[in-house]
Amino acid sequence: MKTQNKFITLGLLSLFMLNACGGGSSGEAGSSTGSGTLSLNITDAPIDSAQNVFVSFTGVSIKPQEGPAFDIDFVDNNGDPEVKTIDLLDQQGPNSAPILVNHTLDAGHYNWIRLKVLSDENTNDSYIVLDSGAHHNLYVPSGDQTGLKLNNGFEVTDGGAVTFTIDFDLRKSVVAPGNNSLAYKLKPSLRMVSNNNVGHISGEIGSVSLNDADCTDNDYAVYVYSGTGATPDDVDGDAGDPVATALVSVNNAAEYEYAVGFLEQGNYTITFTCQAGDDISDSDDAIEFIGTDNVTVTAGSTTIYNFN
Repeated sequence: MKTQNKFITLGLLSLFMLNACGGGSSGEAGSSTGSGTLSLNITDAPIDSAQNVFVSFTGVSIKPQEGPAFDIDFVDNNGDPEVKTIDLLDQQGPNSAPILVNHTLDAGHYNWIRLKVLSDENTNDSYIVLDSGAHHNLYVPSGDQTGLKLNNGFEVTDGGAVTFTIDFDLRKSVVAPGNNSLAYKLKPSLRMVSNNNVGHISGEIGSVSLNDADCTDNDYAVYVYSGTGATPDDVDGDAGDPVATALVSVNNAAEYEYAVGFLEQGNYTITFTCQAGDDISDSDDAIEFIGTDNVTVTAGSTTIYNFN
């Protein structure tokens, strides 16, 4: 069956201009004097009960403020079309995978970016592997595109370099099959940040939290919300959803640890749950949270926060 390109339009949130050494040949916008470079990376806030989530990218489309949108299609060293397939579950916490590196663009303002993704309901170009070993295709419904586009964009300066990281946040994005379909729906909740303005949070989960009376399951995760004093809530598509989430893992010293990556500098509310497996992205679920507190993220550094 013919593979189709699905396009995910990203609203660029709070993007900042980076002045650094860049430049090169003339970019595609054609509306400004001089040029700079653009780099894009992919990261992920993971989900439970999946071993892999593979998403295949063929390029990006970019819309300058003046003039039509244009495509940047990925090619290999021989100039042939290239598909970049990334396992999003390998890109957790402070990890990310590059999909566009120092691509030259004309200096000027750009309205939006669109990721070109191979994701059709009847093909396995993009797919999820569950803990059971079962494979399911991932597809992006075309109707989900318009809701992801915002009016703000980003700026490329003459001789400047801009680098952004895109967080897929699979806990909000992957929807189990319905209506007799075997394919999972990829309903992207994308967060895009300037690498010049981000930091990370990491730490450990102590025995007090793990043995709390509300810790009735072993599906451990950390949720992070925008602002101080936020009331923790499950992921259900409402305004109170977490900015990011992170699974908890056990290290070689048998300690429970977590890492939340690529958070914009600012104040956040952080909390822990052992019922993350019951959090279904498109429903209101009764999730118990433990040890809620405030943390501050500083650009270029990692804030250490340990739950007791």
